[in-house]
Amino acid sequence: MDKRQIHTDGLSTGFHPGGNNERVLQQGLNLRLVQGELVCLLGLNGTGKSTLLRTLLGYQKPIAGEVHIMGQKLSELSIKDIARRVAVVLTDRIEDPFLTAFEVALTGRYPYGMMISSITAEDRRIVGDTFQRLSVSHLSDAVFQKLSDGEKQRVLIVRAIAQETPFIFMDEPVAYIDSPGKIMIMHLVRELADTYQKGVIMATHDVESAFHFADRLWLLGKNKAFEEGNPQKLARSGSLNR
Repeated sequence: MDKRQIHTDGLSTGFHPGGNNERVLQQGLNLRLVQGELVCLLGLNGTGKSTLLRTLLGYQKPIAGEVHIMGQKLSELSIKDIARRVAVVLTDRIEDPFLTAFEVALTGRYPYGMMISSITAEDRRIVGDTFQRLSVSHLSDAVFQKLSDGEKQRVLIVRAIAQETPFIFMDEPVAYIDSPGKIMIMHLVRELADTYQKGVIMATHDVESAFHFADRLWLLGKNKAFEEGNPQKLARSGSLNR
């Protein structure tokens, strides 16, 4: 089995709203993500994009089926093991008003130590080099909360790269960002796959960006509908419009 991939076997996602009740959003998914590939996850609200991401990350249990990360069952991996395989760029707000961009990015090194006090000079070098490679060194000393949305996203991508994982999951990385900033971030996401050879899953509502930048699309529809494939083929078949 190829250990450079994440794959699922008969995965069903959803949640238990109470008691023995069960709400299934997606059913019987056999998915695959390999390193060096950008997959965009598209679907209307309520079709289960975030639920699928959380299930693939182990944040919530699947209704059925199994997730495998690099040849190992997700259910058998510790939190630290998962964090060494998958970095996450979420839309969650970082509320601390004093952290600098560098300090935020430095949290990407936590999976390799026990606590903040174990951050090493090597960790700081890795983060500093990543800021430099992405040409955003000018942001490193700025207070994170004072950055624009686009600048914050670039810092969070620095953190994800500095975490040195083979896979990166992103949830709406270009939401609420103006067009120039959106294009810049999408080129950066494309670079994660092409240059850094990361396997990237990006949940988004931005169909145009997904169409132009993704290698493959995962389309989530109502009533558990699912399709995947090349963006151009899905557009020609009418699946993307549906």
